Amino acid sequence: MGKLETMVVAAAGMMLLSGCAPVDSLGDGDDSASSDAPLTPAPEFLGDPANGALFAVDVSVWETPLAQSEMDCFWASGVRHVVVGTQEESITREQLAMATSRGMTVDAYVYLYWDTDVAAQVQTAFQRVSGFPIGKMWLDIEQDPGSIGQKKLDALIQQAVTACQSNGSASCGIYTGPGFWKSYTGNTNAFTGVPLWYAQYNGKTSLSNWTTEAFGGWTKPAAKQFATKPLCGVGGADWDVMQVAQQPTVVVDRTLPPDTGLVPPAPTGLYPVDGQVLPVDYAKIMSATIPRATQYQLAIERWSGSAWIPYYTYASANAFVKFNPATPNSLYHFRVRAQNSHGWGAWSGWSSFAYGKVSGALPSPQQPPPVQPPAQPPVQPPVQPPPVQGVPSSLSPDGGTLETTPNVTLSFSPVQSATKYEVAIESQSGPSYVPYYTYSPSQASVTFYPAIHNVGYRWRARAQVNGTFGGWSSYATFQFK
Repeated sequence: MGKLETMVVAAAGMMLLSGCAPVDSLGDGDDSASSDAPLTPAPEFLGDPANGALFAVDVSVWETPLAQSEMDCFWASGVRHVVVGTQEESITREQLAMATSRGMTVDAYVYLYWDTDVAAQVQTAFQRVSGFPIGKMWLDIEQDPGSIGQKKLDALIQQAVTACQSNGSASCGIYTGPGFWKSYTGNTNAFTGVPLWYAQYNGKTSLSNWTTEAFGGWTKPAAKQFATKPLCGVGGADWDVMQVAQQPTVVVDRTLPPDTGLVPPAPTGLYPVDGQVLPVDYAKIMSATIPRATQYQLAIERWSGSAWIPYYTYASANAFVKFNPATPNSLYHFRVRAQNSHGWGAWSGWSSFAYGKVSGALPSPQQPPPVQPPAQPPVQPPVQPPPVQGVPSSLSPDGGTLETTPNVTLSFSPVQSATKYEVAIESQSGPSYVPYYTYSPSQASVTFYPAIHNVGYRWRARAQVNGTFGGWSSYATFQFK
């Protein structure tokens, strides 16, 4: 969850997720993407059956839209319930739609800010999840209240509870931690009638541990968040055990169908959906997965104002790729095809999306592609180009790791013959990043003291050789508490 909304908002949402690698570049794209390895489930965990609690995962806007392959990997790990943040409506609704379509039950949470009308925040959260089978709306109570005092804070919490309970479309709960509750509310027991979901990162997964972890007068909790760590390539996932009353609205048959002896059909379920405007500073494109498919190609083109220009074709074992388009305020479109043991299938139709504000002449409406017979012989994928030379790699820290020491050392692999480097750092601000500082070290590392706490950071590096800077590395991400 925001969980200490960023411990949190997992800047991992901004990292390049696993399962994607560039295949060929015919146009103006950058080739930053990660390995082509299929997603690997965690060892199956079934929650806390003795207390009627499922294995649940909560995610925020920073985990980005979720792909079918990621959700199915969650399922294979034992996850049966997903809680989503309500920070950005389009991502909230995509995450809920994906979770419910893959057989999960769902909740939502609203991260409360004390300097803004809390009742209005709750109302907006309900609006953003309308139409989905939400079991609970959790009030995420963890923001530092500053100097407002215990009495006013307790009153604001009560306003949020009242607003939540008066909505009537879902039940309500409180998410918090013992440190916050004891420090800022005076360990009040005024809210014991509201179900509790608490965070204590000690790896203990039984709700029965409440006997030694109790606070706030609650006799027992409804859920516990016991860890924050990557799951199925989703770097900012929070791991929970949670009591869930509702039943799934969709039952998914996960039986592998028989081999038909044919190449895969054209993929469906493309996202972003055609005509969508992206609300954040990256693009994550995806399709539904196809049984027995082992590889996907995602071909992207950019509108130049008069024609579509090839941008990049990525390969992915997981039917998605996340990247930062090199040209902002532009229109892009993409299509997908899949490969199995019999060869490559037909391309899907195109789906377009606006990356920023698009102006100028727009393309004519796209026509769906004609139905294509299987290629004879099967078309082989393009040869992957060699890695770009002179670009730093092996950036550390990365993957949304949590840094808690006063200073952070950023390091990367040195570039041969480099005499100077630039290390550009950005800090998280709302749903995007803003420039923080650019260092110019002579070696392949730099140490700094982050001035902004409890947010995510991302950074990248480039090297100067013979007086000329080479290309930037991919972004690495970390969280700073």
